[in-house]
Amino acid sequence: MGQVTELHKAYLDASSKSDHFLLGAIVAACAYLAQSNPYGKIGVNPETLLLVDLFILALAGFFAHRRVENTIQVLKYNVTFLQGKSDRDPFAYLGAKQLAEKYAERTITDYKMRNLFMALGFGLYVFAKVLATY
Repeated sequence: MGQVTELHKAYLDASSKSDHFLLGAIVAACAYLAQSNPYGKIGVNPETLLLVDLFILALAGFFAHRRVENTIQVLKYNVTFLQGKSDRDPFAYLGAKQLAEKYAERTITDYKMRNLFMALGFGLYVFAKVLATY
């Protein structure tokens, strides 16, 4: 049981570091784009495409932040779940179990949305730069 606990702790630590790193990278990319992008009138032009790209990357940052917050909630309710189980309190046990499962599902959704918007944002940035050049 000790090895499983240590491996799970290592997994949680690595996952948390990865989530925080991606959140920081997305926010840094948004800050860079907001500062360095040329902006013009909204229309069918590269400047508008770069503005849309900035919005998409901001959505990726939003979902990255939500994933970090929801992961914290999962850990909190897992502690309550385990405490209720050891105290033989069925209300705390079942309530915390349902909440932990609910927030765990949210973290999966946030993970998928973060990655989707991150890939879409960086792909759109490359497309906008190529379009502006030619």
